[in-house]
Amino acid sequence: MGLVEDGKRGFSVLALMMGVCLTPSCVSTAPSAGEDWRALRRIDLPAELVRATWNEGSYLDDGHPIQFGRTAVTMQSSGVARPSIVKTPKGAIDGLLIDNLTCYNAVRGERKCGLLLKLPNYCHLFVYAGSGTPDSEDFDVACPAYLTLGR
Repeated sequence: MGLVEDGKRGFSVLALMMGVCLTPSCVSTAPSAGEDWRALRRIDLPAELVRATWNEGSYLDDGHPIQFGRTAVTMQSSGVARPSIVKTPKGAIDGLLIDNLTCYNAVRGERKCGLLLKLPNYCHLFVYAGSGTPDSEDFDVACPAYLTLGR
């Protein structure tokens, strides 16, 4: 690896040789895609969920719900004492649970819910029973492509 001897110019050449971009045009303004949830390890969890992305126009984050049929799923805002968490559920070796979500349906109202992501590509929405309501409900749903987790 060679450097051009000339202060800032030497840094620029070294940066280019290493593949680092130094111009503003290299900075992406789009949100990062996140991590493939299938590749997360137990040591990576639990972690706060920042965003779950199904595709470019279909995602779940603070302030942006996702719709499954007539059920809207929202995250708890980051100012809440217990935000939405991605964790390994008890008794499940090959799955992840996104906990502390809220589901709303015009008939059933608002209830707490969770999204189970199970390998290789099986996802399930659990809508928990609320006070004075019948049993919990659960539905198969499309799996997200990526999760963006808090650091």
